Amino acid sequence: MVNAYFQNIRISIIKEIEKSNKSLKIAVYWFTNHELFDLVLNKQSNGVQCELIIHNDYINNRETGLPFQQFIDAGGKLYFSDEENPMHNKFCIIDNQVLINGSYNWTYYAESKNRENILIIKDEIEVLNAFEKEFSNLLKISNQLSEILYLSKFEVEENNLLRNRDYLAHDIIYQAKETSNTELIKTAFEIAPENLGIQKIADELGLIKSYKLKSSVWVSLVNDDVKLIAARGASIPATFNTIVRTSYSYQIKSITDIVYGEHSKASSNDKLVQMVLEGLPSKPIGEAKVKLSFSIDIEGNLRIEKMSLDTGKKEIISKNAKWLIE
Repeated sequence: MVNAYFQNIRISIIKEIEKSNKSLKIAVYWFTNHELFDLVLNKQSNGVQCELIIHNDYINNRETGLPFQQFIDAGGKLYFSDEENPMHNKFCIIDNQVLINGSYNWTYYAESKNRENILIIKDEIEVLNAFEKEFSNLLKISNQLSEILYLSKFEVEENNLLRNRDYLAHDIIYQAKETSNTELIKTAFEIAPENLGIQKIADELGLIKSYKLKSSVWVSLVNDDVKLIAARGASIPATFNTIVRTSYSYQIKSITDIVYGEHSKASSNDKLVQMVLEGLPSKPIGEAKVKLSFSIDIEGNLRIEKMSLDTGKKEIISKNAKWLIE
C-alpha cells in the first residue's frame, strides 16, 4: 500500500513514528525541526532503537541547533555523512514495516516554504528490503559519533554544498514564526548578513518592526541636477537601482556624488558618498551606461555599487547610515 502526501507532511510523519515500538532508521540530509526531534528522542528514551544519519554541516552541527548529544546520551546512534560521501536521502524506516520516503527534509524551511512530498509505503516487502539494505550501506560510509564537536559560526562554509548559510537563515526565520521566539531572528540575520531577502521575509511575516527611508537618495548629475535612486518613505530592507549615462563624449572616468535630502538641486542636499569609477569605454556622449545599486538593511548598513554596463568595471562602498532609517 502506497499513499502520497503533499500537505501536512510533518503531521503525517509524526503519526507514523508515534506508532513505532521497535526501531527507527532515519536518513535525512538536514534536520532542524524540534517537534520531530523531540518525538524521536522520546522514542529512544522509551526503548525504541533509533539510528539517525544526517550531513555534517553548519545547519545540522551547530551549538544553537538540535541537541543531538542528548540523543546520543539516550542511546541513540548518530552518524554524520561528509563531503566525500554526502548522504542526500530523506527516508525513514519504522519497525522494518513502514517506509517514509520523499523530498522532505526535516526542517522548518521544508515545512513552511517548499513544495514537498512524501510517500508512506506499507506491506511492500521488496521495497522495504531495498531501503533496509541501502541504510546499511550508508552506515558503512558515515561516521558514528559518541560526542558532538560543534562547528563554529566561522566554519559555516564547511561542507557547504547547498548554500547552507542562506538556507539556515531562512529556516531559523520560519522557526521563529512557528515558535513565536523572536530572539532567534537576530541569529538568522547574523548568519546571512548580506542577504536582504532574509530580512524581507522576517518583515513580511510580521516578526520585526517595519522600517522606512527617512530621506530620499539621489545621484548627482551635471548642472547640479539629480536623479532619484530611492524615495523617502520606501520600505526597508530594500535594493534600489538606477542607470545613468555619460555626460561627455569619450569619457573614461566617472565621478559621482550620492546625496540625500528632498531638494531638486544636488548641492542643496547632504552628501552621502562620492564614487569614482574608471575604465569606462570611450564612447560619444550618452552612449556609455552606468548602473547604480543602493542597498540598505534595517540596521542602516549601506552597500552602494557603481558598475559600467559596458565593461563590468565596478566600485563598491559600504558604510553605516543609521540616520537614514526610521
